[in-house]
Amino acid sequence: MDTKRHIMLLELKLEREHASRIMAEKLLEMKSRELFDTNNMLETSLAKLRLQAELDSEQLTYQTKIENLLLTYARLFLKQAPSRNNIQQLIDSLSDGRYISACYISILPIENITISGDYCSGRQQQWQPPADLPNKGSLWDPSTHLYWITLNNSRGIIGYFAARISRPKNSLTIIQQRLALFCELFRSTIGRQITLSQAIHARQRAEDSEQSTRDFLAMINHELRTPLNGLLGSAELLQDTPLNSNQNKLLTTLNHSGELLRAIINDLLDYSKINAGMLELIEKPFDSHLLVIKLRDIFSHCALEKRLDFKIEYNTDIPRSIRADEDRLKQIYVNLIANAIKFTQQGFVHAKFSWVNDCLIFTIKDSGCGIEPQQQHKLFKPFSQVDISSKRSHEGTGLGLAICKQLCEQMNGNISLDSKQNIGTTFSVSLPLTISTIDETLSSHSPTTYEALQKLNILVVEDLKTNQMIILLMLQKHNISVTIVDNGQAALDIIAKQTFDIVLMDCRMPIMDGYCATKALREQAFTKPIIALTAGTTIAERKACINAGMDDILCKPYMASELLAMLNSWCNTPPSK
Repeated sequence: MDTKRHIMLLELKLEREHASRIMAEKLLEMKSRELFDTNNMLETSLAKLRLQAELDSEQLTYQTKIENLLLTYARLFLKQAPSRNNIQQLIDSLSDGRYISACYISILPIENITISGDYCSGRQQQWQPPADLPNKGSLWDPSTHLYWITLNNSRGIIGYFAARISRPKNSLTIIQQRLALFCELFRSTIGRQITLSQAIHARQRAEDSEQSTRDFLAMINHELRTPLNGLLGSAELLQDTPLNSNQNKLLTTLNHSGELLRAIINDLLDYSKINAGMLELIEKPFDSHLLVIKLRDIFSHCALEKRLDFKIEYNTDIPRSIRADEDRLKQIYVNLIANAIKFTQQGFVHAKFSWVNDCLIFTIKDSGCGIEPQQQHKLFKPFSQVDISSKRSHEGTGLGLAICKQLCEQMNGNISLDSKQNIGTTFSVSLPLTISTIDETLSSHSPTTYEALQKLNILVVEDLKTNQMIILLMLQKHNISVTIVDNGQAALDIIAKQTFDIVLMDCRMPIMDGYCATKALREQAFTKPIIALTAGTTIAERKACINAGMDDILCKPYMASELLAMLNSWCNTPPSK
């Protein structure tokens, strides 16, 4: 329940950060439009001013200078962010000594805004805004010839502007109008900077939150899968020991519970990765005929135990070699077939594969309990089940179909159902897939030969005692020579003294982790295969292994057959360059 709660909190946090980012972007767009409208207003006002023929030539020259100055800096601030240097230059340019003898602007401290501060030109003096200025917006003081304007926006007061007007007679109104336009330019420019800064920091917070989510999922993935490796590995090793009937029943229960726990962990982590945008498809050619055989082998025994008529039909026109993420395809089909068998007490479960318009079509039909029409909308919602009462007869997290739906969408496909209560249910999955030019049926994988493996000298770098014991027993069972150390530095030390054919390297360890140890070994010209032992399943974690110099990855929890197959595939491989 803690894991679910953590994941839900993270999802809420991501939604809040996403909403904050959208709001910041809207504010940025609004301020940009305001600046564009202001620029249009400036050009319109300047056009009208040029038509005022009654102005004398000196005033006209002054107006032209101010117009050009206003347009120059308006365009400058549209192209680039304002800086302390260009703001000071603008203040200096406004002070011509004839009409305006001094200018001052104060930009109040605003978080993450670097242009905050005081700027002044002309003679040195103390600039102090009048006490009643904030309530008026602008204020003309005839005694001092100072004209004050408050700079404000939706956040409130963001600064003050002041100018000492040297020739107020006959020109006061015109000068005040021009200064008001410059203040509008300052308001828009500072407001745009505030909005941009907020957008940047909102994005940074969202990215930090996303990275925290990734780190949390990687940690949870490791912490859950690592002990599961010990549980399932121990159960697998126990199967090869003499057991009485009661012990066999306990072992069967242990295996069933462990597999159920693995399925729940996989569902929770997969759903979390999908929501966090971390789930990526790994496409490669695979044998579609072999996939069907695997599905039959997985479920034939379960269906036989319930005495169900179970079959999987396969059209011969389906391409043998298809390019897709085989593991995710199998995850969809396994979920649907398992559900059909789970909810069918008698009768049949029939599945069929076909190929239509470059799409792999999968249908699964059962004679189970069916689903009421008003309950069907719950099926594809996460953590939702038709029967959630304490008397329900079927266990599960309610994530299987939600994950199937999102995987189908990620593959640009779709999933649908047709169900009638007490009659049965039919699920249909349509996925557009690519026919591979590589014939996977021709790729031969040499069978595992224990004689070849017995000639190997294996180094295992693993810090957890349980996992050390499991892998030691798995390898010693086939008389394979193995040495175990518990951290990366110990691996470097022993490799400097002994020769090993293959290194099995855990990634997360104290003192020195597997990534650093692998990089150090490659820098020391160690060319033998290094295989990662990791509970990490994300693309980023896999890339980290490869980038560190590891040759392959064995994910925890692993079975002895998977471990031996991995060693067999690398025992005759040429050394890394």
